Amino acid sequence: MKSWLLLVVFALGCSTRDTLQTRPCDEAAPGVAVTCEMDGWDNRAYDAVIPDRTPPAAGLPVVIALHGGGGNRKAALRTTCPRGDIDAPECLHAMGTDAGYLVVSPDGTAGGFAIGRTWNAGGGTGSWRCTSGFACEENIDDVKYFDDLLEDLDARFGIDRDRVFVTGLSNGAAMAHRLACQRADKIAAIAPIGGALQYATGAACEPTRPVAILDIHGSDDPCWKYAGGESDCPVGQSGRNHVGVESSMTRWASIFGCVGEPQQDTLPNNADDETIAVRRTWQGCGASLQLIRIDGGGHTWPSGEPYLGESLIGRVSQDFGNEVILGFFDRFPE
Repeated sequence: MKSWLLLVVFALGCSTRDTLQTRPCDEAAPGVAVTCEMDGWDNRAYDAVIPDRTPPAAGLPVVIALHGGGGNRKAALRTTCPRGDIDAPECLHAMGTDAGYLVVSPDGTAGGFAIGRTWNAGGGTGSWRCTSGFACEENIDDVKYFDDLLEDLDARFGIDRDRVFVTGLSNGAAMAHRLACQRADKIAAIAPIGGALQYATGAACEPTRPVAILDIHGSDDPCWKYAGGESDCPVGQSGRNHVGVESSMTRWASIFGCVGEPQQDTLPNNADDETIAVRRTWQGCGASLQLIRIDGGGHTWPSGEPYLGESLIGRVSQDFGNEVILGFFDRFPE
């Protein structure tokens, strides 16, 4: 068995342990989690967790969580949970619905290996990695999938089109960056974790408007290295490079017209876990642009699931969690 397949097998657990329990989509109601199929997209369902409250007149604000490469919609939500405990109140879907968000986790494209799914986040030219795997190599139109997902969410649940937010880990993070380039008119903010702007290595990133960005990345991430380059994770495409975090943020700062040096502060060091979260905030930008560099952090969701051993993916920072991501989203539109 190939090493990258072993990684996926271990990451997903090959079981339904600690996965969100959902009802059929036609049983949607406040406080319920449902699984919905989309016309025109076979085997690309999504899970939606509905807040237990009356929707506002403008519709439900939406947080869309994109899984990493080799994951799926179930893994996307479990990854955000402490210890992978899907019932923990600190999970993204629990905190998000408490704050009134519709929390959605869609499936990427299956292919290339049996149980893993990927997003076409771009890249693939020259020495740049095609991010990621089957979806990128087959040029799956995941931007069109995103368009159709929003239409389906609006038809079923009634969403606030001015308050659509995207987050995700790794391949899902890189897909969030791509959407900020190509669907800026449909997104208020993104919060990518452990992934960078791979799309701009092979295509122009020309958003129709600036999109607020909170990028989160571990300095010791072995899978998507902070400085870029080849991955040290046991995955394919050896010899192909990821774009670095600093160069991605510099690109966004240029696109947004930021001026001067970013201001820097340190988040409270709430845990003895050998990590420190340092936030940089760019000034004079067309939209909010922030980077939280987790010094000592790995390829992990803050306060989330340690889905593989620390020797493979690095440390999980316990200094902050989903409250920072949701607090960022709460600000928009300003």
